[in-house]
Amino acid sequence: MKIAVNGFDMNFRIEGLEGAPWLTFANSLVTSLEMWDEQVRALKDRYRILRYDMRGHGRTDTPRASYTVAELAGDVLGLWGALGVDRSHFVGLSLGGMIGIHLAARHPKRFRCLVASDCRADANEAYQGVFVERIRMTRENGMAGMVEPTLARFFTQRFIESNPCAVARMSGMIRGTSAEGHISCCEALRGLSEGASLPKIAVPTLYLGGEHDLGGPPELMRAMAAATPGARYAMIEGAGHISNIEAPARYLAEVEQFLAAH
Repeated sequence: MKIAVNGFDMNFRIEGLEGAPWLTFANSLVTSLEMWDEQVRALKDRYRILRYDMRGHGRTDTPRASYTVAELAGDVLGLWGALGVDRSHFVGLSLGGMIGIHLAARHPKRFRCLVASDCRADANEAYQGVFVERIRMTRENGMAGMVEPTLARFFTQRFIESNPCAVARMSGMIRGTSAEGHISCCEALRGLSEGASLPKIAVPTLYLGGEHDLGGPPELMRAMAAATPGARYAMIEGAGHISNIEAPARYLAEVEQFLAAH
């Protein structure tokens, strides 16, 4: 389904138990709402689940170039407003988690709880350089040229070698992402600056991430949890960046327990 949000059409899907608490899933860079299929199947008998394709991704439109995290967060607020979602649990991964951090620090009354997984709060020089290179490669080779380097950053080599179906599915999501949307979201990640927001978060927060995640490594996520009042961090052993796909059982167990507590 699509709905007009902030001047463009956003693709979304609603599933689960009508009248139950809302649960919003936010995806990572170069993925679509389908990345949450396994978690939705497990949780839809207890929650009213909303997932969406962020601008420039999946079936959502690609508005003007160069986005900010604040704009991507504003799209969530616009979608919630259009659909009548007054308060929701929020589970985001990578860029989705960063969007959740931005929103929770500024709109706590809209949250039941926040799960920010495989993400970080600030873009240091090295992290910015990753996205400068991604922008260059996309402009030179298109999204087909981003498949292999993205898979290497998303998953451990062991997972890539032993899970061809999951890897092929992710490859399709990467290829299906708008090149301009990818570049514009890379610009948002280059400008990431949410470290000062962490002490302002007043909603129950779980930081969750893969042991081998390059984008949101354990030492950074532990520090984020320490800076966020009442938050905790849980590490998913053996997993890389897209931990909900590489270690779905452990990811679900952590999320289920946290949602049920709040």
